[in-house]
Amino acid sequence: MDVNMNAAVTFGELLQKNPQASAFYDRCTPDQRQAILLQLGQMTSQSQLRAFVDNLPSAAL
Repeated sequence: MDVNMNAAVTFGELLQKNPQASAFYDRCTPDQRQAILLQLGQMTSQSQLRAFVDNLPSAAL
C-alpha cells in the first residue's frame, strides 16, 4: 500500500511539473483516469514513473 500511495503522490507531483501531461489528464474521462491510475502499481522506479508521465499525452487509451 505504501508503494502505491508513494507512486500516486509522485504521480501528482510529476503531473504538476508537466503542463502537457496535466492538460491531457484533465481532459480524460473518469474511466480513463482510473485506467491511468491503475497502471501506477506497475511502476518500479521514479524514473519509470517520470517517463510514464512524460509520455502520457501520447498514450492511446
